[in-house]
Formats: sequence, C-alpha cells, structure tokens
Amino acid sequence: MDPRLTGLADILRLNTRLFRNCLADLTDEQARVRPSERTNNAAFVAAHVVDSRYYLLKALHAARTNPLAEYLEQVRRLEDVTRWPTLAVIAAAWADASHAVRDRMETLTAAELEDPPGAPLPGSGSLLEALAFMVQHDSYHIGQLALLRSHAGLPAMSYD
Repeated sequence: MDPRLTGLADILRLNTRLFRNCLADLTDEQARVRPSERTNNAAFVAAHVVDSRYYLLKALHAARTNPLAEYLEQVRRLEDVTRWPTLAVIAAAWADASHAVRDRMETLTAAELEDPPGAPLPGSGSLLEALAFMVQHDSYHIGQLALLRSHAGLPAMSYD
C-alpha cells in the first residue's frame, strides 16, 4: 500500500468497526424514529453512508453494484424514501463495500493516487483527495449515528 494511504486506511478500518457498533442492538423500528421533524433517522444516515462507500468505489475506478440502489434511487432526503432496507441489509452492504474499498486501496499505485477520481467529490482533483474527503465524510456520519443510537435509548457506541 502506498504510504500516503496508511493513515486513511487505519481510519477507514476504525470507521468500519464503529459503524457496526452504532447499529448493534438497534432495531429496525428504533432506526426509523426521527428525533425531530428536522432530523434524519439512523436508518437514513446508515443507508447514506453505505451508499457513499459504493460511490467511493466508483471514484476509485472499482465500481460494483450497490444493493441499496433500489431503495435510494431518486432519494435526496428522508421524506423521499418510500421503502426501507432492513438494518441487516444495510450492514451486509456496508461489509461488502468496506471490504472492496480495503482491497482497492491495497492495489492503488502512486500514479493512480494522482489521477482524477472516477466520480466527482468536493475538493477532489485526485484519488488521494477523494479518499481524504470520504474518510472525513464517514467520520462525520458515524458521529451522527452514535448520537441517534443514544436517542433510541441504547448505551453509547462501543469502541471495541
């Protein structure tokens, strides 16, 4: 792995574990409760983060079929969702995308990291910049999931 990716890969691995920990013991019903009408629910945030990992794969020139696409097509906000995936479906898609991102990062060359991403991302003229943005994006939304978990009355997210 290119040494510039080591820290990003470490954070992605941590985020992969924390995402699973945020969903632990959360029911589908709890995940669909909104703390307020202006706040997303955990199911929407989790599906968005998974969808983003599949988008990252596209940016990394390693696109694969997103199993949440059938639920998220034409969805831009929570009110647009007409059918929800279960948390089990979301978690399985997360595992698939996370393993694919990990495997792709292992094969990225120094030259590829300087190439433009295969999909546009804010402030990302190169694959390396796209990865940095998406690592921050993951972290932001995992923080939201941890808060939504607390709102559901569950113990704080575990770092184990």
